[in-house]
Amino acid sequence: MSAPSLTQAQDEPAAAVQTGDDVAAADEVAEPNSNPDDKAAQLADDRPQRASVVTGQGTMALQQQWPQSAVWLEVDGADGTPTSVLSLVFTPLKKAATIGVVVLADEGHNAGEGFVTAFAGSLADRGLAALTLGLRAPTGGLKQVMERELPLPEVSPAVSAADEGQAPQPVAAEVAEMSSNPDPMLIDVMAGTELSEAEVQYRQEVAAQLRAAVGYLKREGYPKVVIVGVGRGANFATALPELADSAGLVWLLPRFYPRDLNVLAERFTETPRLRVLDVQAARGNRSQSAMQRTTVMNQVEVAQYQRQRVMVQEPVQAQQGDALASRLAAWIKADNKPAMD
Repeated sequence: MSAPSLTQAQDEPAAAVQTGDDVAAADEVAEPNSNPDDKAAQLADDRPQRASVVTGQGTMALQQQWPQSAVWLEVDGADGTPTSVLSLVFTPLKKAATIGVVVLADEGHNAGEGFVTAFAGSLADRGLAALTLGLRAPTGGLKQVMERELPLPEVSPAVSAADEGQAPQPVAAEVAEMSSNPDPMLIDVMAGTELSEAEVQYRQEVAAQLRAAVGYLKREGYPKVVIVGVGRGANFATALPELADSAGLVWLLPRFYPRDLNVLAERFTETPRLRVLDVQAARGNRSQSAMQRTTVMNQVEVAQYQRQRVMVQEPVQAQQGDALASRLAAWIKADNKPAMD
């Protein structure tokens, strides 16, 4: 499937810049008496076996706006029900490409959001196949729970690890020694406490979509797949169990949830050779988080971790897609080993 050119990717997304909720609302205004799930099934006439459709991300508007790029990914829902998720695929003109890129949008954005389509279109112009996925925002109180800061581990100033004859503990071990009576809705993954059902389902939903996206690109002839997480999407890209089989991981202006940030060491213990590109805004208020990520990656000796600082506006805008795609394409295609900065 040939994708629209970069010019089209930049000119068309006027409506796609809206969040999923905005586009979904537009769908309802256009046809207030229609069932969006039923009509989506009719439009996807080549997949009549689909049992259900993930809604709330403006799938109708996206399919109509990007008819040449829209692809339905078949995903098993949390309850085992087959579900379809709309993605957009941008393919290079040259068929010799062997590398695909999955771009998971920031929280609350759909697959046709202005930046991700401009970014994906620019990757295709540079010989890389790119597939975009939306990331629905967690609903209800789950968002606040996931964003809540973890309690700091209690450390007695009177007794140091050296006094006890113990070696300093790694980051993951410190997380596991947090308060024994946390808020029941605070989920300390390393301490072995149970995830709430809502968060388990939400994380499984995103992971299933990422697996489906990777599988699609590989079936289409792109054996090497790089996974990009934009903003909050970095949390789920990093947590994907199959990450070790990917050709690389990219954090694009990442915003980690406190718990995800605290288990980075655990994530990379088994994959120290994974290529990781950490793209950070040169200016902003997340420098402390960036320093913490770098410290953790050095601690677990991720050999191919590279940090790049870029002059971009946050939240990232569509007009910055081409410049960031240029950086990513250069990193993906680089033959030399990335260096720490």
